[in-house]
Amino acid sequence: MQRPMIATISRSVHCSVLAAVVLLLAAPGTLPAQSGSVIVEHSRVYVFVAKKGAGHDHGVEGLLAAGDLHFDRPQQAGGLTFDLKTLAADTSRARKFFRMDGETDADTQAAVNANMHGSAVLDVAKFPAAEFVVTQVQPLPPKQGEAGRSFQLDGELTLHGVKKSIRFTALTEQVNGMTRVRGRFALKQTDFGIKPFSKFLGAVGIADELQVYGDLWLRP
Repeated sequence: MQRPMIATISRSVHCSVLAAVVLLLAAPGTLPAQSGSVIVEHSRVYVFVAKKGAGHDHGVEGLLAAGDLHFDRPQQAGGLTFDLKTLAADTSRARKFFRMDGETDADTQAAVNANMHGSAVLDVAKFPAAEFVVTQVQPLPPKQGEAGRSFQLDGELTLHGVKKSIRFTALTEQVNGMTRVRGRFALKQTDFGIKPFSKFLGAVGIADELQVYGDLWLRP
């Protein structure tokens, strides 16, 4: 006589748990980020370039030409186009982003930018843009105290004519009707056929590995 009662209790508990999950998923701030196009005038990419030898660390700021991201799609979830011609070294915004002290004078900035854009490094005349195509999106479990939602993004980055697979975590937040997306990944210049800048037989130069940060805003 007890088994039907136990089964009833079990079904009741199961339904209660299911209802709780549904309510949790429907709660504000827990829904997956919506699809959107990149607001290029507000979005930025930042690159930390570490020194090698007697060189100097640099903070680089750049813009996107276009892009869209779709966190509600598990596959083929959009892409980003980075305008490499806009990359500028040691801007006030970049130095603030990386918490670097002081400012860099205009002549030094111009010299660093000329080296960075030139044929010996990025060669922006031949490769004016980099493309990141998102092939897969996977939601990650929420972390305690974390605002927004985190997603694992897998995709292919084409830089300097070379395509490589990239994986990184993106944190999304809903702000004033827009979606803010932040993430970072590391890349080695030599993996993309780029020779890191150096002079004086390597006594002054920059490291091979770069740290790339994105701070993007999406419009629904």
